[in-house]
Amino acid sequence: MKKYILSLLAFGLVAVSYGQVVQARVLKVDPMNMEKLGKAIAQKTKLYNNKEGAARFFTFQILTGNQANNFYRVQWAQDISDFDKAVNKEELDYWWKTTGKLHESLANRIWTVNSDATYQPEEARTGNHRRVLHYKLIPGKERDFWRYRTRLKAALKASGWPSRVGVMNCQSGCNGRWVQIRYHHESFAGEAKDNQEMFPVVVAKYNEMYGEEAYKDDSDRLAQSVSDSWTQHQKLRPEMSSNW
Repeated sequence: MKKYILSLLAFGLVAVSYGQVVQARVLKVDPMNMEKLGKAIAQKTKLYNNKEGAARFFTFQILTGNQANNFYRVQWAQDISDFDKAVNKEELDYWWKTTGKLHESLANRIWTVNSDATYQPEEARTGNHRRVLHYKLIPGKERDFWRYRTRLKAALKASGWPSRVGVMNCQSGCNGRWVQIRYHHESFAGEAKDNQEMFPVVVAKYNEMYGEEAYKDDSDRLAQSVSDSWTQHQKLRPEMSSNW
């Protein structure tokens, strides 16, 4: 074990804890078929994915970027081994019969929730709006990235940040070490209010906890630890998502 830990340090890696896992893909759809596909997904989810023990799906409409106006379909599981379970043939047949000609499935990836960096308040404010950040980590510089993310989690908690901030590592399907950060808000207006009114409080708490100018120093180091990054906004479509 000691030898293993030393190896991690030598390569600049940081041991992190993982929790739930998701399998996510983009459903590319012609604008003319958006409404029809949405209704088909909603009906399929209602029939097969709205009771405990069934596969659990969430669907988001992509609002910005080169994938805008497509859907982001996510299957949640407690463990990656859950994806070994036999697929419900009736459910799968229904999916392809009703949606198969209406979309193209792209960018199928598996993401694991990073519990060390994910912030979940005890009474999280609900909202359907997501600001999603994507970062590609530079090998050997992961330590700087995770220093900021784990410290920010602590500062969010100490400041009483009202909404979930989910952090996920790409485990399969990504070219490189990609991380996804999902900030939950009520709306674009709610996002602006959180960032203008609440986030300065988080920064002040961060500096109080870790030293003067710690936030600036750590965020600068984070910027130098990534080779690529981009932001996307998404909107949860509850009628197309599991309700459990």
